[in-house]
Amino acid sequence: MHLLFVIDNLNTGGAQRQMVNLALGLRQRKHSIDFFCYYPENLLAGPLLDAKIPVFAYAKKGRFSPGVILALRNQIKNGQYDVVLSFLDTPNFYNIVTSHLLLKRPRIVVSERLADPPGGSGKAIFLLRQFFRFADQVVINSSHHSVNLLKKYPWLNGHTTTIYNGYDLDFFHPPSVEPDNHLLKLLCVARTEARKNGLCVIEALSILRTKYQLFPIVDWAGQKTPPYQQQMEESIASHGLQNQWNWLGQRTDIVPLLQQHDALIHASYLEGLPNAVCEALACGRPVIVSDAMDHPTLVQNGENGFLFDWRNPEKLADAIWNFSQLSVEQRHEMGMRGRLYAEKNLALTHFTDQYEHLFASLITKNNP
Repeated sequence: MHLLFVIDNLNTGGAQRQMVNLALGLRQRKHSIDFFCYYPENLLAGPLLDAKIPVFAYAKKGRFSPGVILALRNQIKNGQYDVVLSFLDTPNFYNIVTSHLLLKRPRIVVSERLADPPGGSGKAIFLLRQFFRFADQVVINSSHHSVNLLKKYPWLNGHTTTIYNGYDLDFFHPPSVEPDNHLLKLLCVARTEARKNGLCVIEALSILRTKYQLFPIVDWAGQKTPPYQQQMEESIASHGLQNQWNWLGQRTDIVPLLQQHDALIHASYLEGLPNAVCEALACGRPVIVSDAMDHPTLVQNGENGFLFDWRNPEKLADAIWNFSQLSVEQRHEMGMRGRLYAEKNLALTHFTDQYEHLFASLITKNNP
């Protein structure tokens, strides 16, 4: 198969990492893949180039740029692709509109990567999703969002597929020995956005100090995005938690980071399928996660981690306290149960199988 993958950039976002994972998995199976991007960030381009996957870039000149459509049209026309796959809202729009400008168009597959907020998705997203009528298939990466999407847009019935994220389980692997952290070390991997719920983590640290006399260290890795970043910094200062909090910034060394910490905290209340949690499970790290979205599917409370009510910092504090009371051996066993879940449900081979089968079925269906 000859495939084109369309994404806004190749920075460190979860959708970007998953698209790179898929491309590498399909390339190992001798499929031909090209990438098309319209922003210059390319932190994830190295593995693609090493695998001889070309990356074609167009420098977008405005919020909505007809130039992207023209450049993508030329790319699709010259490449004669069997399937064009896109991740995220704006790339999905470009994929659908551009492909339909061609007399002979490829199969169009778009992917939803983020669940709708409780209050709804807003008019812009609603309008964008009307274009899904012209896609051959819509892939959704979480069961929770799949159910909600079909309720809201019943005309999508028969045109959606749910595919969980996939990970290279040789790359994401447990540490050879458990970290010897006499002081509990917890890791958060997320942008500083409101939906990632960092203020809940800060409040929980304050509760741990007063209620349990527990003083864990929290390291936060991820892109800083104001104004929520400022709110978090102000909260850390007001609670006097500066000595328990470290900002790590954007990082690509996620595996060693996970291996050096006792557990991952993920307090988000709005996700598709979170890479941070899945990667922690693959690395044999216990996870302490909110009870939102598909998290209760990923995490069995008390087995491979702990769930808590994302609205209640005290519940998070209690979960951290319960985890802190486990012995090193119990933490290891908890992490290995998470690894077993990843092996059964989150392997890159399974992820690649599902997309490969989907692409093949679409090509066969439209080319009898």
